[in-house]
Amino acid sequence: MSRLFFIAGCLFGACFPLHAQDNHYEAMQLGSKNAILSGASLSRWVDQTAVVHNAATMMNAGEPGITINATTGGHEQIHYKDDGGNESNIDINDTQVYLGLIAADVPVFKNPEKNRLGVAIFARVADRTRYTNRVNRMENIINEVDMPGVETYIGQYSLETEVKETTCALGWATRLSDHWSAGLVAAVLIRNQRHRENFNANVLADATQNPVVDLVSSFSDINMKLNFVMLQTKGSLVWQNGPWNLGGVLSAPTLSVWTGGDMVAQQELINFESAAGGERSNYLVSAYLQERKPVFKYPFSLGVGVSRQLDAVVLSASGTYHGKIERYIMVDPADEPFLQPVAAENRLYTPGFLDVWSSNRPVVNSAVSAAWMLSPKISLMGGFRTDWHFAEDKHPLPEGFQLAKKLWNRYHFNAGAALSGQRARLVFGFQYSIGQVDGYQQRYTLNSPAEDNLLKGKPSTGSIRANGITAVVSLLFFMNQVALD
Repeated sequence: MSRLFFIAGCLFGACFPLHAQDNHYEAMQLGSKNAILSGASLSRWVDQTAVVHNAATMMNAGEPGITINATTGGHEQIHYKDDGGNESNIDINDTQVYLGLIAADVPVFKNPEKNRLGVAIFARVADRTRYTNRVNRMENIINEVDMPGVETYIGQYSLETEVKETTCALGWATRLSDHWSAGLVAAVLIRNQRHRENFNANVLADATQNPVVDLVSSFSDINMKLNFVMLQTKGSLVWQNGPWNLGGVLSAPTLSVWTGGDMVAQQELINFESAAGGERSNYLVSAYLQERKPVFKYPFSLGVGVSRQLDAVVLSASGTYHGKIERYIMVDPADEPFLQPVAAENRLYTPGFLDVWSSNRPVVNSAVSAAWMLSPKISLMGGFRTDWHFAEDKHPLPEGFQLAKKLWNRYHFNAGAALSGQRARLVFGFQYSIGQVDGYQQRYTLNSPAEDNLLKGKPSTGSIRANGITAVVSLLFFMNQVALD
């Protein structure tokens, strides 16, 4: 029991992956060794992160211990090219070190050979995006009666998103027979999401042309903070027979415990036509949606894995199916009118403007990996896994907007090594990720602005290519001295 108190006292912090995606299930794999081995822990014990992946494998663990994991720096580049040939790059460089602590595999019952307890605190999602696009050019936008000649168009769009999700998990494993073990995990998920979209565009007339209207402008700002507390349970089985290991994990859908959120939204349209060729008016509104009850869900998932040891090499493969959730409203503005004045003939009035929605497509991810023990002290590891996004990407998108922005599939290539001693093990490696999508839709393009699109530009599609590299390192401290045979 003293071991449990020791581990509980040390358990603090979270394991933050670098640039995890906002709508991907496999962007992060908890534990540096498990990340390099691309989720091999679905079928066999890898390290103390077993409580997160497949608690049943804890019955095949060695000595209890504490594993400290870190992501140390990295670089990511996102390249976008629209249908008109315009290109832009977003470069993300990070030199920070994100530390975390995960402890598990603690025998605490009267029969430690048949029961083990695991505990973990970790970050399930840690995503942050900053993007700004600004243009200043001469263009003919407004009709020749109100603004003769060519006008000056100044437009800017900025996006700031941040998602953090921390999970506290408690797992239990028991041995059913010589070959079978079962596990059960209960987890509390705490999700904090911040989202802000800001757009500002001005059309300035050429004063030498004696314009009727000097300025036409559009401004919008949507700022929200959403918080969720959810529960999720996970059951698992593992079968071991000689060099073979088979494992299965079933995760239940999340259950909402508490939610809270606020949204502040502003819109200003200056000197806009109320109808084609009609009189120009100003539209001003500010909406404050306070103490709303936002909704967020994770579907059920089912994962299976197999591994086999061939002398000094262990080969593993796994696949996970994540279920479907139909489109739902995350934040409902109810009857909150947005663009004023509200009238049937007002083409600028859109009651769904503030709808924040989400959905989950069914996703199947797979992984393969290999670990090669060169000696009792040195091992080499490598793996590959797919990572498909789950947010909706059908065209055209429905009214309102979704918070997920990184709508492209990713593929992760991993390699590393482990150095083992009698009291500790050091694991280090890297993860190289690539992603791509064609037909990515932009809501704000700043291309071909017109009053019909509120000067935001004509929505267009393009292609995205993303790649990044991240270094990972972990330390595993054994509670007792381990023999290196």
